[in-house]
Amino acid sequence: MDVSLAQSIAGLSLPLAAMVTILLPMLLALGLGVVIHAIFTPQELAANASVGYVKFGFLTEVYAVIAALTLVGAWDIYQNSRDIIQRETNALYMMALATEAYSNPEQAELRAAMRYSIRNYASEVVGEEWLLMQGKGRSESSEIAFQLLARTFLDAEPVTNAQQGIAQNIPQWISNVSETRLARLSIMSRTISSMVWSLLLTASVAVLAFQWFFGGSRLAIHYAMGVFISIIIGGVLLTCVKLSFPFSGQSPLLSTRPFLVLMEIR
Repeated sequence: MDVSLAQSIAGLSLPLAAMVTILLPMLLALGLGVVIHAIFTPQELAANASVGYVKFGFLTEVYAVIAALTLVGAWDIYQNSRDIIQRETNALYMMALATEAYSNPEQAELRAAMRYSIRNYASEVVGEEWLLMQGKGRSESSEIAFQLLARTFLDAEPVTNAQQGIAQNIPQWISNVSETRLARLSIMSRTISSMVWSLLLTASVAVLAFQWFFGGSRLAIHYAMGVFISIIIGGVLLTCVKLSFPFSGQSPLLSTRPFLVLMEIR
């Protein structure tokens, strides 16, 4: 399973992504059941039961470990992305509040330029960089917007004691925005690798297939087991995909709402 395929699934709406990650394993499980029972007789499957249960138990433990590690990695990506957005928008909000200190009549143009630079930067994040974080297109104007933001605030000349106090904090706020912006834009390079996705997918298919190598009095019980197991596996896969790509999808786990609020600053 390639990273681009996982991101494509994450980009789907939640109902459609659920259909892909749950319905496909369910169809695979039922299809494997039909194939295996067409190849082997019930007597052959029953004879394999004593050894098969032990092997299936070992296989499910391996799958559980792989799924747990993938979930932990996906949750870490989501949590880091959420914290990055919070730190970036917090710094921008403090900069927006700081513009109120530049209230002298002769500083009206400077105050307007400060607020415009914040709105412009937030607009570029929403309109350009968010697509970049979804793996779509590229952004050059957002770098210009950040440079405008930095220069407008760093070049502001304080004339009162309050403004001098704020000027001492501006470099730190700019540094926070720069650091979190770079971390946000590089989040795609720190996602779960194709090897881990392939390992999870292989273990999932193995669990779905191996459950059929047992005998039983009623075939319907095995089909019911296949459905339930495929639902669990599909749910785990859907959760991992959505957490690993929190910016993707029609209703992403992390939205542009904080930046939309900053775009309303006047």
